[in-house]
Amino acid sequence: MLNKILVPLDGSPLAERALTYATALAGATGANLLLVRAAFSHTLAGVDPRERQLGALQEAEAYLQQIATKVRDQGFACETVARYGHAAECITESARTRHVDLIVMATHGRTGPGRWVLGSVAEAVVAASPIPVLVQRAWQPLFGKALLSDKPRVIVPLDGSAFAETALETAASLAEDLHAKLILVSVEEDPAGLHADRPYLPMVRTRLAEKYPQLAIDTDMRVGDAAFGVEQMVAQHEAALVVMATHGRGGARRAILGSVAGKLVQQCDVPLVLMRPVGVEASELAEV
Repeated sequence: MLNKILVPLDGSPLAERALTYATALAGATGANLLLVRAAFSHTLAGVDPRERQLGALQEAEAYLQQIATKVRDQGFACETVARYGHAAECITESARTRHVDLIVMATHGRTGPGRWVLGSVAEAVVAASPIPVLVQRAWQPLFGKALLSDKPRVIVPLDGSAFAETALETAASLAEDLHAKLILVSVEEDPAGLHADRPYLPMVRTRLAEKYPQLAIDTDMRVGDAAFGVEQMVAQHEAALVVMATHGRGGARRAILGSVAGKLVQQCDVPLVLMRPVGVEASELAEV
């Protein structure tokens, strides 16, 4: 159940786009909003940095209060946190200490060799956070109202692995909160394997239905490219969200999204809720 949603802000209109989805989710679930901004300042050698740091924090706090006032005027419960430090660390630490259930953030990102798919901060947050992250890209239309429709649809891509199935609990809980239909989808690239894999999704649906008896669950299985197939199903089912597991890597290799998740982030017209599974065996880390 969603009780607290964290929205990272940096003072830009792009970051504030995340409020569309955060407020839609808060309106549907009654969750509180936590607005977070990281403050950082550059100082000259030999100069006491404390004054610049204090000024940066005061500026961040003033900005957050301005946004929080607008959010509260719309009827939402809202808290603010300004922290000094690097953005990704401030976001993940605030999420941990404030017991956040979901991070909702907007990002630009770039494509091409050596570039960030999501943007450096967003990818670092996905890589480091055990908390699911809803990512809304800059070019995506704002469909926040779709979350509040009579029966919104939430899609979960599965490939038969324990890794992909780690997204099921988050997806089912989110769909239950939104009174949404949960659609379990799978795309088989080899047509010969379609018949053998056909019982898989009904089996997962039966298992979920036992735990979430009030949840409407459907399945859809197709042949083709995985990312393109999921994108087609998002459009045809008019889904409001895609929820999926992905791996993140840090350090010199950066925070890299899996192949399917990366393609969906670049191509899909709806936000993705990405989660980095904890405690899954290395052998299960498929390129999701």
